[in-house]
Amino acid sequence: MATALPISAYVVLGLLSERDETTPYQLDQRIRQSIGHFWVFPRSQLYAEADRLVRRGLVVERQEDAGRRRRLLSLTGQGRQELDRWLSTPTRAGTEIHDEGLLRLFFQPTDVADTGPIVQLAREQLEAHEQQLADYLEIMGSRGLRPGSPQRATLEAGLRMERMFIDFWRDVEASPGDLPGEDDQGRK
Repeated sequence: MATALPISAYVVLGLLSERDETTPYQLDQRIRQSIGHFWVFPRSQLYAEADRLVRRGLVVERQEDAGRRRRLLSLTGQGRQELDRWLSTPTRAGTEIHDEGLLRLFFQPTDVADTGPIVQLAREQLEAHEQQLADYLEIMGSRGLRPGSPQRATLEAGLRMERMFIDFWRDVEASPGDLPGEDDQGRK
């Protein structure tokens, strides 16, 4: 079995599987309009990953003959096989949450009577998560995602997560001195 690739490689392979040929810039735009809502993928990483995949023979690159002479990337048969292998391999990876609001809440002093900073943080986070929810609802309405499709299901997970965070931050705002949490037996 081939050495497993980093997740970033599978992002590039997956995006290339959707089109015959595409430029790195078009891949970046596709990321920003789709998985970029839940998977941080810096542009520099995209370009570096595309180059690595070309060297491994999983992606082929050609340059336009005229005009802007852009790089055009395509998935090879070997690249398709690697993507299919990855898609069919079970994963036990857990969810990673990279949320600056939660990080800031974690580092709030516990022995301070003034809960104003926590309330302010909660309000800021409510606004941010409400905006993200609105953005997801806009995507749901404007992209014509087929009910039951993997892309719509992924967006549904994002909607549920944003609703959960909105509920959480409302609880924090309402009771900054008695923050949400369960005891060791799972009781609130």
